[in-house]
Amino acid sequence: MSVKEEFLRLLKEDEEFRLAAAGLLGYTEIIKRLDENERRMDAILAEIARLREDFNREIRLLHEDFNRLSEEQTKLRQDFNRLSEEQTKLRQDFNRLSEEQTKLRQDFNRLSEEQTKLRQDFNRLSEEQTKLRQDFNTEVSLLREDIRRLNDRFEVILGRMGRRWGADLERTLLGTFREVLEMEGIEPGRVERFSYLDRDGSVTGLKGRLVQVDILVRDGEVTVIEVKSFPERQDMDHLKDVVGYVEKIIQKRVSKVYLVAVNVDKDTLERAGELGFKVIYGSIVE
Repeated sequence: MSVKEEFLRLLKEDEEFRLAAAGLLGYTEIIKRLDENERRMDAILAEIARLREDFNREIRLLHEDFNRLSEEQTKLRQDFNRLSEEQTKLRQDFNRLSEEQTKLRQDFNRLSEEQTKLRQDFNRLSEEQTKLRQDFNTEVSLLREDIRRLNDRFEVILGRMGRRWGADLERTLLGTFREVLEMEGIEPGRVERFSYLDRDGSVTGLKGRLVQVDILVRDGEVTVIEVKSFPERQDMDHLKDVVGYVEKIIQKRVSKVYLVAVNVDKDTLERAGELGFKVIYGSIVE
């Protein structure tokens, strides 16, 4: 066997010899680089596999998006067709309304002409009404003047009757409640009418006010007696003022105040009690 054949055999069969020879020849570096390249190739292939998976996933998602968009487009088409039909109906309604508007315009013009005629008639009636108003005012003025004259005469007559009726009422009530009054120490026959005209307003605060009330003076004591058919709550406050006026006028204190009435309500009766008045009455009205 030649040296060459032996060398080749050793390279083939003896790994240790082969590595030694490769080291001498730089084969070891080549092997390392080949191994590194193989690892890089494996990494690249793995990355390519991942990229393909990502690509397939994106393709699948795009396909799903496409299907969804296709469905939405179909719905949009249906909506468009429905809107198109509604628009057609709206156009028909618009045309119908336009025709009705034309008719309304014609009716409006006709009514406008009628209104113009009515305005003319109204103006004519207004002029006639103005004339009637003037005539009416003239007649009313004359009628008011007649009523005023009659009212003046009526007030004079009513005043006379009122004074007479008031005096008669007082005498009647004092006579009716004579026994009750006498039990209170009041003799109706000795009751006198007190009347005072406050000319300068120094007593009542109002010039020309007339103060009138029935009083009884006995044993130096002054008793005020007010006679009414149906007194009200505000009459009690007025009577309180009158008592004050009397005390100021005669310079003497009023000892007692009596209210003589046919009928009286609970509110007035309560107010009289609050003010210290004694009430002699026929009945209480609810």
